[in-house]
Amino acid sequence: MDNCTLDRLGIKDPRLIEDPKLEDQYKIYNNQPARFIHLLQTYSCLCPKCGQTMRKNGFKTVHIVGLPSGGVLNVFSIRKQKFICPASPDCPKIVTKIADVQDVEPNAQISKDVKYHSIMQLNNNRTQADIAEEHGISTMSVMRFGQEMASYFKPKYTWLPQDIAFDDFKSGKFAKSGMSILLMDIAQHRTLDIIRSRTNTYLRSYFYQYPRKARLAVQTVTVDLYSPYRPLIKELFPNALIIADRFHTVVQAYRGLNSVRISVMKQYGAKSHEGRALKRLWKLLMKDSNKLEYVERKKRINFRGDLLTDSEVVDRLLKMSPELAQAYKYYQELLLAVHRKDAVLLKELLNETQELPEVMKKVNKTLLEHFDEIVNSFKTSYSNGPVEGTNNKIKVIKKTAYGFRNFANFRLRILLALKTSFLSRNMRREIKKATRPIQEQAA
Repeated sequence: MDNCTLDRLGIKDPRLIEDPKLEDQYKIYNNQPARFIHLLQTYSCLCPKCGQTMRKNGFKTVHIVGLPSGGVLNVFSIRKQKFICPASPDCPKIVTKIADVQDVEPNAQISKDVKYHSIMQLNNNRTQADIAEEHGISTMSVMRFGQEMASYFKPKYTWLPQDIAFDDFKSGKFAKSGMSILLMDIAQHRTLDIIRSRTNTYLRSYFYQYPRKARLAVQTVTVDLYSPYRPLIKELFPNALIIADRFHTVVQAYRGLNSVRISVMKQYGAKSHEGRALKRLWKLLMKDSNKLEYVERKKRINFRGDLLTDSEVVDRLLKMSPELAQAYKYYQELLLAVHRKDAVLLKELLNETQELPEVMKKVNKTLLEHFDEIVNSFKTSYSNGPVEGTNNKIKVIKKTAYGFRNFANFRLRILLALKTSFLSRNMRREIKKATRPIQEQAA
């Protein structure tokens, strides 16, 4: 077995050679079929006390788990040379030593390549059990490796970007409210941190870790319409402009319109023609009217097979209820104002004294309270879109992992899986350096 083959197997120590006394064999290791590769580690060693060449004193066999190849786990059975320096005038005490392998940490049974590869697999949508089984290690080893690496890249609470955004997501029992916070550099779409709780007390204690100079440097904060955030943002970031996310602005009216539709549907009854039509064709009501089909006609089951365009279907649905028509008109005008980024049109809509369903009146009141922040969103390109996308990814991580028992591991897995997070970027860079061949590092 030449050095090239050893390198492909993940062994980069040039002092390791194939053991001439033993042949490779297949055995069961950790309940998995494994290829046992027998290697020998022997070289001249100097005494760390007196500097003289130490005597060879037999061998000690150790088993090191390596990277799998060909669908089979590789286990390196290494006969490591033992050394001894007898007591002498130059070295009054007996000194013993054992040969070390450059790819393996002292007293470890797992190679660094396995360690680094399992950490990188945490970037993917895979369970720890799946990663552990592939590498022939325990699930706790996988998370422990991630924790060891993460300890070198703790966030430094000395700097904040000019433009930040945050939004809450369901994290479970880790917070009293069951909600945690995702903090992001919205300009670079880079995840900064996962904050345990969304309560004002916890957020205040978290952000006060940053010096006042760092907080004063924040120019914009993009958030949803959750009111308790407002006084806290003004306290923590005095110079920041609060931007109400456009998506959450539209969602307010979207939910209001949908609530009116359901109410009207229940009034008619589930078995009525109107109730079935409102239930089946709800997507057309929620769609932007500018994106409706005005030319192509289709056979509509709910209207006796009539050939109707999408816009004609919507007209028939709106005739079923004046309240629904009013809510629909309000929703479409809000979409138009937001898409055009027209502050004048938005103000006219919110100040109209038209009769609205009670649900839409509450929506209008909420939007009026945040009018200035919504107008701020018209002046920039920032939105919580990247944050919402990341929230969806967190849901997938939680589903794949079947939950987490403690917040530290939950936060770690999220930051590793998000390729734009500071932890994931730094870790990939360091692992890339560490996994270069020894000859390349020497050069």
